[in-house]
Amino acid sequence: MNSETWLVEHRGLTYVAKSVASDGVADLIAGAEAATALAAAGFVTGRPVPTRDGSLVEPTTNLALLEHVPGRELDGDSEDEQRWIAEILAGVHAAGAPVVGPSARTFGVDWLSLAAPGVSDHSWLVSAIEAVRSETDELAATWSLLHTDPWPGAFIHDDRTGTTGLIDWAGARRGPVLYDVASAVMYLGGRQHAPHFLSTYAAVGPLSADELDHLDAFSRFREAVQGAYFAQRLPADDRTGGVDAAENEKGLDDARRRLRALGPAA
Repeated sequence: MNSETWLVEHRGLTYVAKSVASDGVADLIAGAEAATALAAAGFVTGRPVPTRDGSLVEPTTNLALLEHVPGRELDGDSEDEQRWIAEILAGVHAAGAPVVGPSARTFGVDWLSLAAPGVSDHSWLVSAIEAVRSETDELAATWSLLHTDPWPGAFIHDDRTGTTGLIDWAGARRGPVLYDVASAVMYLGGRQHAPHFLSTYAAVGPLSADELDHLDAFSRFREAVQGAYFAQRLPADDRTGGVDAAENEKGLDDARRRLRALGPAA
């Protein structure tokens, strides 16, 4: 959604080249650093290939060359796939030095800015942002390294080896672990469609049952972020990622619909 990518074949090896606009370079660098660190810890991440001077992102083209991860994108429909997604995501969170705090009010400030272009055009979105901030700002949440966008297609499973990788790390940052959990649940279609993910994550992840009780609050937070994202794309006619204006409108409408289904903030 925020980049252009190419498959690169060179001397019998396969890579992915990823380029972003200038305002996305910081996120690409952060993701490259996260993928490198997690790869060193044993995860399959599509880590970047450094340039000759050691840079993870080539500065004149805003381009990273990433190791290609073989396998198939998951869709999360089966029990096995939900379990693989939960195990990898929980492993990342456990490896990311989870600790309680700081306040959730410091997370996602840029994502949920009421001053961002397009946000104030939608009164329901302004109200939603204010409500989720009030609901989550004072929660004592566990923070760790987040993927921030763990949709099923970012999990690549190699049926030959049984290995599952997690790619597309641009935007990785520290934050409340529940944000990643809520993101995964959103992409799986909501709680009713994510039972095996949730049960597996609860069993192997770093969060207590009491903290997982706040999942709905962070699901509302996640939908507000989704709404703000598409609200900002609309006035700019941002079609990065091959998305047209109608799909941006649909993304905004879907976020509003899912927020309504989740119910009002507590």
